[in-house]
Amino acid sequence: MTATSPVTSNTELKRFLVLFDKLVGETTQWIEKTPAESLDWTPPSDSGIHFGTRLRHASVKTLFVHMAIADNVWAKAIRDSAPGDIIPLPRDMNFFHSKMDGDFVKNTQDLHLETMSIMENLTPDALDKQLLFAGDKSTWTGMGFLWGIWGHRSYHLGNLDMLVRIKTGNAPDFFSFAGSQMA
Repeated sequence: MTATSPVTSNTELKRFLVLFDKLVGETTQWIEKTPAESLDWTPPSDSGIHFGTRLRHASVKTLFVHMAIADNVWAKAIRDSAPGDIIPLPRDMNFFHSKMDGDFVKNTQDLHLETMSIMENLTPDALDKQLLFAGDKSTWTGMGFLWGIWGHRSYHLGNLDMLVRIKTGNAPDFFSFAGSQMA
């Protein structure tokens, strides 16, 4: 694999930041469409409806907070890790509960602002370094893992869509983006 030039990394990073920020905004629409009394609802868990072995009872609220935390933990790992280091899974339950407490939407919005600042300031070296993801032991560049973060969030946006539609029958249209300029 050849290193990406700083010009290419900068252009790709700018494109990523636009799309990522829009995806986070879209995700918030699911919360706004969900009645408050439905945020903690979880579907019956059986062999067909679950989120793997680590999470058996995901609600709209817990998935929403999980996405913001994962974004932040992973952005920090890209910034702070040395080449070859392992990108951790987001498992700090104290951090998770601190974002669930009180106004969880504001907590995640504040966390998103911090995450965007971290991402905006990633250096070409951080974007080009090779890292190992703890989840499946795959190797990524920093820039590649940013796209992995986008994929993780979009995957869980599908989960949110399913939960909101099952519980309320009403979810936003995806890819509406309100006529904004996209990347």
